[in-house]
Amino acid sequence: MKRTVRVLRRAQRDLQEIHDYVAIEAAPHASPLVEGLLEAIESLAQFSDRGVLPRDEALRQRGFRYLVRRQYLIFYKVLRAQVRVYRVVHGKRAYRDIL
Repeated sequence: MKRTVRVLRRAQRDLQEIHDYVAIEAAPHASPLVEGLLEAIESLAQFSDRGVLPRDEALRQRGFRYLVRRQYLIFYKVLRAQVRVYRVVHGKRAYRDIL
């Protein structure tokens, strides 16, 4: 079942912050990195259940799944006809507290 993908504002800001941070050290790599993350996000329209269930029980109970792309985690929920992307964070962050 194909679903629409909605990237929430906080996740949009995450992507912008990732771009800006990477651009400081490696400007030519910033846009391709974010484009790759966006491609992964868009792929959720067709393959929404492929993400991993978090080990954290509270996040699982709240319905979160995540994709790993490079060193980033894309947190989302699958609803009936929609996938909502909540956050895109570096894997080393304490993500439980920001979801």
